[in-house]
Amino acid sequence: MKTNYLYIYLIIASLAFAGCKKHDFAAGKVSTITYIEEIRSLYKGSDLIILKDALAGAGSITGVVISNIDSGNVPLNTVVIQSTRKGRTRGLILNLENPSVYKPGDSLLIKVEGSSLKRVKGALQIVGLTDASIVKISANNKINVQTASSYNISLKPDEYESTLVQIKSGLINPLPTFGDNFIGDKSVVNGADSLILHTEATANYAKTDLPAGATFTGIVFINNEIPNRTPIQLWPRVSTDITERVAPPDPNGPGLGKFPVVITGIVADAKGGDGNYEYVQFRATRDIDFTKNPLSVITCTNGGTAAPYAGTAPAGGWATGGGRTYKFNLTSGTVAKGEFFYVGGSNQRINGANSTSLSTSKWIRSIAYVTNDGDGFGSKSSGIFPNSGNAGGVAVFEGTIINETSVPLDVVFFGGSGKTTLYNAVNNYGYRVVNNDHYNTIDPATATDQPFFFQGTNQYIIPHSAVADLGLFLKLGGSFNATTKTWTTARGGIYYQMSLTTSVSEIESGADVTQITN
Repeated sequence: MKTNYLYIYLIIASLAFAGCKKHDFAAGKVSTITYIEEIRSLYKGSDLIILKDALAGAGSITGVVISNIDSGNVPLNTVVIQSTRKGRTRGLILNLENPSVYKPGDSLLIKVEGSSLKRVKGALQIVGLTDASIVKISANNKINVQTASSYNISLKPDEYESTLVQIKSGLINPLPTFGDNFIGDKSVVNGADSLILHTEATANYAKTDLPAGATFTGIVFINNEIPNRTPIQLWPRVSTDITERVAPPDPNGPGLGKFPVVITGIVADAKGGDGNYEYVQFRATRDIDFTKNPLSVITCTNGGTAAPYAGTAPAGGWATGGGRTYKFNLTSGTVAKGEFFYVGGSNQRINGANSTSLSTSKWIRSIAYVTNDGDGFGSKSSGIFPNSGNAGGVAVFEGTIINETSVPLDVVFFGGSGKTTLYNAVNNYGYRVVNNDHYNTIDPATATDQPFFFQGTNQYIIPHSAVADLGLFLKLGGSFNATTKTWTTARGGIYYQMSLTTSVSEIESGADVTQITN
């Protein structure tokens, strides 16, 4: 590696002068430095030699090292760099004989002219570099981390390849058992898609316990060696790249059983703007300590343009995320048998702005969903429920590890009867239901499997209110026997019109609220 400081100073000066432009036509000068994005764009499916003519006279690139060879989890003889330009982060693999010289955060200037650009086992990399090709400009530079879903990475793999990416609330599938470790390839489900979590046996965290779910940070690699499997892999660099770990379920641990809570009411259309005012009311059928027995609440909206899977049913079901499903983790607090509690928007008002405060009621989880993503999945938005059109819904699940195959503890749907965006009969996917007062996972008459809403006899839906923006609380009613865990009276749907001064007692008492008996 060259250490001529005068040369380094000139390089830095030229970088500052060049700014965001590769050419200075007014001065008649051409920059010798281009961008990683420009190099990647040269590859059209065949190996090639990088020439200045293809880069308007440029023959070098710069980038910050993101790989960590000392951790043991990086492909042999490789250094991975990335750079961010105009808000776009792009990366590239450098194939080197002596990669151990370069550390995370090193800023490098690389002469790429005359080297080869090729895909090796599917991964795009520059081959033919020598130590003399690289100048280290500085060390300990900030490394940009992108946050993305596996769905977005699968949709545009070229944009994420060889960059450092964080995937929130990824779930190992199938679920690991106690004692499993990271070594090898593990499928990670994140919303509506999956990728491979790869760990070399030499990684310094390889033999640590594999969680059931976590937020995973790592470098995205493409590996097409294994047929019939996604080629997209995420390689964590160090143990601290894996955060918010959730242990595998304890097979001997206490479960909550059937219907520990039931859905009793919904505010999908508060008076005025809905943002951060929508919420769901529940009632506990047993005592629950959420620190010991966490639950998840997921809402869904299914307008024709809602994405991902716009215009069709979501392949990830309740775990799709994006603009389709939004998740709340219930991990703290307690409720007693028969007690009402709430989950929803952070404003905690009974009927929109300036209405009665619900802050003294039992709130287990609230999120300012207008400006914040959900707990693990779900994009920030102005509303988590529809006010018209295709159906919306809410489901509650045991635990916080939720994927497409997860079956809810309770589920309610309301809205229009259009089926296209809720159930795909050809590929058999959509929103899973549970055996409750309105749905059956097996048709009682024919014994045919029907695990999804709008499949078979699972057609029950509470219609939207005919008039919008009245400030309505959807009372579900019904009567539930907490001993037999059965509905003695099925829930219905009564839209109760509220005012700004409606009291909490109006939505928690009376013959038309959900009753818990025994």
